[in-house]
Amino acid sequence: MTGLNQAKTPRLVIVTIEGLGTNLVGCYGGAIAPTKNWDRLASKSIVVDQFWADTLRPVDILHSIWSGTHYAKRQLGAEPQAMETPAVPAAKQQVSVVDKILMATDVLSVFEESETDAFGDLLYFEPDALPGPETEEMRASQLEQLFQAALGKWSVQLHQNPILWIHSSGLNGPWDAPYAYRQVMCDEGDPDPPTDREPAELQITEKTDPDEIFGHACCAGGQAIAMDEAWELLEDAISELGIADDCMLILAGVGGYPMGEHGWVGNGLDSLFAETIHLPLVIRPGNRLDVGQRIPFIVQPHQLLETILRWLMPDSVPADLDLTEIMDLPPAESWPIVHQFGFALYQEQMHLIVPAWSYRWMKTGEDTETRQLYAMPDDRWQQNEISQRAVATVELMEDLRLRWLTYFQNPSTMTFDETTRLPQELTHPFR
Repeated sequence: MTGLNQAKTPRLVIVTIEGLGTNLVGCYGGAIAPTKNWDRLASKSIVVDQFWADTLRPVDILHSIWSGTHYAKRQLGAEPQAMETPAVPAAKQQVSVVDKILMATDVLSVFEESETDAFGDLLYFEPDALPGPETEEMRASQLEQLFQAALGKWSVQLHQNPILWIHSSGLNGPWDAPYAYRQVMCDEGDPDPPTDREPAELQITEKTDPDEIFGHACCAGGQAIAMDEAWELLEDAISELGIADDCMLILAGVGGYPMGEHGWVGNGLDSLFAETIHLPLVIRPGNRLDVGQRIPFIVQPHQLLETILRWLMPDSVPADLDLTEIMDLPPAESWPIVHQFGFALYQEQMHLIVPAWSYRWMKTGEDTETRQLYAMPDDRWQQNEISQRAVATVELMEDLRLRWLTYFQNPSTMTFDETTRLPQELTHPFR
């Protein structure tokens, strides 16, 4: 989509939501709750099928988006500025000098407690809670209130702040969806969902009642329905401001919400599994697409900055940095090398994604480690671990993990150009 935005004053709204994984969004195959507004958004948007977080903590993922640097690069000794692609700092500096980004959030402490000054350029505000009616059925959700406050402030300073970033605590915050929304997922005879107003933290054991797991899934689904409803308010407001044609709208999950896929429901699963790091990313480039497009490239949070800059300043960023080039997609073995893999790092865990495989590595002792392999994209929930049946593939993935680990510590050890390719065994599912 090189040169796609021809607007004199392009604008952008990016919405990041904690706890929003692909298992809660209909256009990603999530069947837990109906999300009609997000599905409608996808129908005229670019849907990134393989958007993978680079770590677990939301604040670190947000740092990746804002800085344009991968979490592993920041953690393993490389200075963020030195790791950015040459075009990004200059273009980003132009945006920062000319315009400030307005960030509205219901969890300001996330940024205040950050150990980095990466968010220093943003103009923050945390809206006061709106009083609203007393009855649960009529009370505006927290996300609706956040949207209303953010859009109200942004509407009077569109020229000074062409970028609005709304960050929601999402499923990690108080659960405020009406109880009736939780019951949407229930059939006749199903037990009533819990009435809890805080996110679950449930470790599944052999004694755990499956109905309890189902009940928590209903609670998460109810929150998804409420957030999806709030989305309509956002789109309507952008239309009323008269900027819909030239306003890029981005919806991105920031950390998923496990629902029992690997022995845990809710917050507290400190593991790099798909339910925590495979996230929705939907990009609507104004009203430029009559029909939505899906891209299979592997994308990570730090690469979003390239798309944002391409939209805001289409002549300032080289075309080869355009993440949203979606026409005539080549086969996986010909993808740009930066979109052939995804790498996540958290404590003593690493997770590597390639077109045909997903590889999870953990340090489990002073001299011991565990390796897990999953076939992608068939096993999208990573339920069938097959490392013992694909030893040669495990070794290829381990070699790739070590190469990338070395690269993150010392970028000069690896160079890339348009001819760089992964081994064919990692891009084709020969199974």
